[in-house]
Amino acid sequence: MDKRIVFGSAVAALLAGGAAVVMGLQKDDASAVGQRAARPQSATGTAPLAIGSARFRVQESGTATFLIDAPLESIKGLSAKFRGEVDFDATDVSKSHGDVDLDLDDLKTETFGNKDKDTAQTEHAHNWLEIGADAKDRDTNRWARFTFNSVESAVPAKLADAPEQNGGRTLKVIAKGDMWLHGITSPKTIKLTVVVRGPLSAPTAIEIKTDEPIRISLKEHDVKPRDVAGKFLSGALEKVGKKIDDVVQISLAVSGSRTAAPQARTP
Repeated sequence: MDKRIVFGSAVAALLAGGAAVVMGLQKDDASAVGQRAARPQSATGTAPLAIGSARFRVQESGTATFLIDAPLESIKGLSAKFRGEVDFDATDVSKSHGDVDLDLDDLKTETFGNKDKDTAQTEHAHNWLEIGADAKDRDTNRWARFTFNSVESAVPAKLADAPEQNGGRTLKVIAKGDMWLHGITSPKTIKLTVVVRGPLSAPTAIEIKTDEPIRISLKEHDVKPRDVAGKFLSGALEKVGKKIDDVVQISLAVSGSRTAAPQARTP
């Protein structure tokens, strides 16, 4: 499975010293900055596992790629550190839910192919996201969370109806939820490919990959030029705004291992 992710490109493009975060079918609205709020609670939380569902812990190693397809240059980035949990119902996929957190502190830009330039751009990107070394809310801002609260459709609707190939069963899923980034939440609808491995009655592993990038407005999430302490750099946005696009495209590929087997439903 290709595990490169497209999340950091967009941020990198904006942050790179004037060179300029899964899943979106919705129309982006960059007309205003969103309202800040605390990171939403986990979709799985401390609630007991629903009958028929198996719980999977998202593996730390995955891939998130970032792309800002700017008019003058494209900005690319990569992050590979995750956490989260997913509750998957094999007999009724629509009841599945969960969340995936991406560590933005692991974000590195790969725009130039030059170590010094890419390192500088990475530092700028972290400052824009207020996760620089001296940023007040660094520990909070470093994590972006996608929470999927419902499954709009799944083909097939039951895991048993998916043919087994290469040790796994593949589903095409459209999930609805929210992306929390830089203290601001925006609704998202995401197309996913989900591969489930192991016995039907007790699957052991899950792989999730976005079929289309998650599209995120930098303005809506208040991602803009800042210094290492998070202070807005007045005038800098006007200089880079003509070089980069407002939309960051994020692609994800993650996997999870089962932590709790499903309880059988009462006949």
